[in-house]
This record gives sequence, structure tokens and C-alpha cells, in this order.
Amino acid sequence: MSIKTEGVVKPERARSSSRSAATPSVAASGDKRQQMEILLPLMTIIKVFASIVFAFTVYKLWPLLSLVFLSLFLTVTLHPMVEWLEERKFKRWAALSIVIVSVVAALGISMALVIPALIDQMGALSKNIPTMRDEILRSFPLGGFIRHNLDHLFEDTTWAELGPWVSHLVSVGNMALGGLLELALLLVIAFYLLVDGGKTYQWILAFFSREDCLKIQKTSEEISQVIFGYVAGQAITSALVMVYCYAVLMILNVPGALMLSVLAGLFDILPILGFFVSTGLATLLALSVSPRTAFIVLILYLIYHALENYLIIPKVYGKRLRLSTLTVLLGLLAGGLLAGIPGAIVALPVVASYAVIEQVWLRKLLGSKVIEKHEDLKNEEFGEAS
Repeated sequence: MSIKTEGVVKPERARSSSRSAATPSVAASGDKRQQMEILLPLMTIIKVFASIVFAFTVYKLWPLLSLVFLSLFLTVTLHPMVEWLEERKFKRWAALSIVIVSVVAALGISMALVIPALIDQMGALSKNIPTMRDEILRSFPLGGFIRHNLDHLFEDTTWAELGPWVSHLVSVGNMALGGLLELALLLVIAFYLLVDGGKTYQWILAFFSREDCLKIQKTSEEISQVIFGYVAGQAITSALVMVYCYAVLMILNVPGALMLSVLAGLFDILPILGFFVSTGLATLLALSVSPRTAFIVLILYLIYHALENYLIIPKVYGKRLRLSTLTVLLGLLAGGLLAGIPGAIVALPVVASYAVIEQVWLRKLLGSKVIEKHEDLKNEEFGEAS
């Protein structure tokens, strides 16, 4: 395919007086027009069209793709357990059955113990909202900065009515039901990946050369270790923060202790931002008891946050997620903007996996000196990689 255009070609200026004198007719004849051809091969047009179709498909299937991506994280976390059982003479079908049944049983028991109590507590809390609001306002003198802002926060008359709170709880219940359905679908996809993922992986490798296959295998092994460390570590830290917050709030008689501790465990998945949200909610409800109780809750939450960052996380995660605080914050915000909550959840292991990509795939492009310098800087800040 060709596209013809017309351009104006002006006569070249004479380089010497003798040349200009010898060709007076060229200067006097005016501009000459010349045709230009731009070739667009058929294959280029096909590639552009295919790229547009691919981008549109990804856009339409993004919710499903994000769910599959999260399922892959869970699969990578469960796969070492299957291998551990196989090393102890269990057949693969038996190892898979034990892991899948264990996961389903653990989730079922946890929900059976927590969800009924959580629903009762949220119902009781919604009925006491107006009283709690009055208790919070009485804790601060009129005219003060805090009281002024609380008055604006509570100025909506619907705070004193039960109906809107019931509708809010129904909305929250519907969201929770949708979340449970997505969790069930995520588990189903993860279990299928756990059973047939190996065959699919080998099928995909057949498209690549031997050299690229070796790189892909090395990359997948390294990234799998990063993902396993992150998911397992996050499960431990979320469980610890739930137990800690529940104990603190129960001792101080803060209403909604179970709800607040569960929220603290969920928000712990979102570094930095999650801490401020869970701490703000706990402190606000603690104000309904007394300002002194709210201050104690705030201090105890801050103490745990410091312990988690400087003691628990380094021990639980090891040194695979060696990311600075700024990198964590920017990665979290970028993941949230691109893919919402799922993007924020997977942002850290994705960012941490860049080091593997850099060493395996970008060494020739960046050079060994750049990669070694990056590794030295990480070792200075976080210590040698485990």
C-alpha cells in the first residue's frame, strides 16, 4: 500500500557565479513539484489492528484478569506446601487434596466463628450510634478546634436516626456478600491453577527458544519466592495485628472491638495508608468511652505500628521485599490508581520483583555495573539478601 503526497522542491542555490550564469532557466522557471510515496506494509496494518483489539480485550476483561492474577498469587503460595507433602512420599493427588481441603476448612471455621459475632456486634453498634455521638461530643468543650470539627462531622441529622444506619448496614452486607462470592471464585481458580498450572506453564514455554526458556524458568522461580514470602508474611502480620487490636480494645471496653480488629487486619494489607485508616476508626470509637481511652488506643496503635515495621516485618518477610518506605508508598498509590484495591494488594511483590527482571533480562541493556551498584545500595540499606 502506498500513499502519495506532493511536496515543493525549491531550486538549489548556486554555489558559484559561473553555475548560476549557466542555468538561468532553472531559477526563472519557478518551483518544481515532486511526488513522495510512503509505504505501509500489510503486516504493519495487521499488527496495529491486532494491538488495538488486544488493548480493547484487556480493558473489557480486566476484572477477570485481576481476579486470575490474585489467584496466581494464592497458587504460588500453596504450591510449596504441595511439594513439601510430595517429598514425604504423598502422591500428588493426595497432596493436592490435603492442601485444598485444609484451606477450605480453615476459611470455613474462621468465618463460622467470626461472621455471626461480627454481624451481632455491628447491629448493636448501629443502634448505639446516636448515643455514642453524644458521648464523643461531650468529651470536648464547646468552641474548641476539635469540637468545632466534630460538630461539622456530626451535623447531619441522619446521625440520630436508625433508618439510614440500617440501610448503610444493608449496603455493607451486600458488599460483603459480593466479596465472599469473589473470594469463592478466586479460590476455585487458584485450585484449578494448582492442579493444572504445571501443564499450562510447560505449554507456554514451548513457544520460546531454549535460552529464553532458561531465563523464564529462573525468573519464575525467583518471583515465586518473592510472592510466597509476601503472601505468607502478610497472613502472619494480619493475624498478629487482629489479635493485638482485639486484646487492646476489649481491655479498654471500646465498642465494636471485633469489627475494629478485623478491619485492622484487612487494612494491614495496605501499608502506611491502612494503618492511618484503622487507627482513625479505633480512636474515634474510643472517644465514646473517654478522651483518655482514645489517647491510650492511639498510643498503643502507634507502638504496635513501630514494632511491626522495625521488628515483625523484617523477621516475617526476611529480606526478599527490600523496599524503601518511599517505594512502598509510590507503589501502593500506583497500584491503587491502576487497578483499585487488587492493584494496591499486589503492588509490593510486583515492585519487589523488578530486581529479578533487572538481573535476568536487563543485564545486557543496563550493564553489569548498574545492576551491581543497585544491589550494593540495597545491601547497605537492608543487609545481604537472604
